[in-house]
Amino acid sequence: MFYYNIKESGKRIKELRKAKGLTQEKLSEKIGISCQGLKMIECGINGARIDTFVYLAEVLDTTIDYLVLGRSCMVIDDE
Repeated sequence: MFYYNIKESGKRIKELRKAKGLTQEKLSEKIGISCQGLKMIECGINGARIDTFVYLAEVLDTTIDYLVLGRSCMVIDDE
């Protein structure tokens, strides 16, 4: 069973941010939140709003599913 663990979610966000070569300042600028807000999310102190997850997923080239739950996106073939 999957559940939203804000500490693990924050770790995933931080890892992806670093892999993209982005600073907290640059990523927070791109997604429209304060640097302090991003820091609190990455440290697992605060969770993120759904619109923030949408922006994070877009900038970090991942899915909301991965950011929130840590699972990869499954592709379902309708054939």
